[in-house]
Amino acid sequence: MESRTSILKNTVALAIPNILNPLISFALILVISRYLGVEGLGQYSLVFSYFGLFATLAALGLADLVVRESAKRPQDTHLLLANAGLFGTFSSLAALIGMDLLVWAMGYDEELVHASFVCSLALVASTAVSYLEAIFRSREKSEYVALCFLIENVVRVALCVGLLLWNFGIVALFAAVSLSRLFGLAVMMLFYVRIFGRPLLRYDREIWGMLYSQSAIFASIAIFSTIHVSIDQILLSKLKSVESVGIYSAADRLLTICKTVPVAFASALLPVLTRAFVTGKGEFRDLLTKSLGYLLVAILPMVVGTFILADRFIDLIYGQKFAQAAPVLQLHILSLVPFSMVFVLAQALIATENQAVDLKINIAAAIINVVLNFAFIPSLAEIGAVLATLLTIIIFNQLQNLYIKRHLLDISFIRLYFRPLAASLGMGLVTYILREWNIFLNIAISATVYVVMVVAVKALSTEEIRWLTGSMFKPR
Repeated sequence: MESRTSILKNTVALAIPNILNPLISFALILVISRYLGVEGLGQYSLVFSYFGLFATLAALGLADLVVRESAKRPQDTHLLLANAGLFGTFSSLAALIGMDLLVWAMGYDEELVHASFVCSLALVASTAVSYLEAIFRSREKSEYVALCFLIENVVRVALCVGLLLWNFGIVALFAAVSLSRLFGLAVMMLFYVRIFGRPLLRYDREIWGMLYSQSAIFASIAIFSTIHVSIDQILLSKLKSVESVGIYSAADRLLTICKTVPVAFASALLPVLTRAFVTGKGEFRDLLTKSLGYLLVAILPMVVGTFILADRFIDLIYGQKFAQAAPVLQLHILSLVPFSMVFVLAQALIATENQAVDLKINIAAAIINVVLNFAFIPSLAEIGAVLATLLTIIIFNQLQNLYIKRHLLDISFIRLYFRPLAASLGMGLVTYILREWNIFLNIAISATVYVVMVVAVKALSTEEIRWLTGSMFKPR
């Protein structure tokens, strides 16, 4: 019960800002679309794709290692942060140079190259933020991370919108992005000192050795996972056009909002899974199985509803000039299901110290994704990029399932999917019938129907519903 409450609290704490942040960012996206057009949105999204790739490289994937080790030995929190921070500073500087050289070598127009150079300046701060976030996650105080990201995002959007209204271009936008990242680092550091005290800035040979020995595996996992998630926009920009990236990113941003739930849930789950595995394999099995079931209850209605109302969402948010993004969103939203499973099962592999297996699967997925993108994008453009992503994440999930079944535990995925899927399809029928109604009224009615269906098909037990409602509405 305590584990479930902890997971719920930290999931909500991580999910709320991750949902609010994209919603707040929509103000910026709408202004970019109006002032810079489809090409401007494509440039903005493309630079962020490169930044995401090199931010992963800069942090060496060590955030999850910091979470795991800090959960095991909280007394070493300050030393873990200090040594990881020093380690990450060198890797971030190398990543900064690498990003600048790669974007320059790709032959983009001068404005985009300059914007990328300015954006790369935020890499060192982003690495520090990722390690600080890891400490908060390990100590189950994710609400502070939530508040910090929310503050940073409000500042970033306000600065960028102001610059656009004053007719500044894409380079100025990324100057604001870099400055707001530095501001976010300062805020998170203040929270850290307030909650945990002043960090102990001392070199520790044992921790440094652990970071060094594990960095290759964790960095490779992070890099290859980022490649198979982010490479599509980069390849799309070269095999088609920056405008194609704009259409793709319009759909991808809506998927990103939906991804906040599984990402927050999995992030909150890692320290709890780590302790459960130390306690015993039975507790670990029960926790993982129930967690996957809860996640399906949360995400399947999003998939069904978004698939049915994709054209309405695109028109409402972006307008008719982005109408091509509707079929892209319909196909793209289907990847949310395997993505969610992949993200949680990856945490399970890390918690059980099977990160080497996770690395091998990520390498295979990255190779498959690149091959499929080259095969599909030339003829299918944005749809090809989405199809490559969907097929890759399905294969990724199946490889995870195969290893976990053979070496850790046997999970009946058919039983996990059946009831939540039945409830979601029942809701989807209502959503489809009401598809011409006011979209907000449709969503409200569909959500109500889904809750009724969850109870009717027993996707959640009576005890689980009672616990969930009690956790949400109990007096503070």
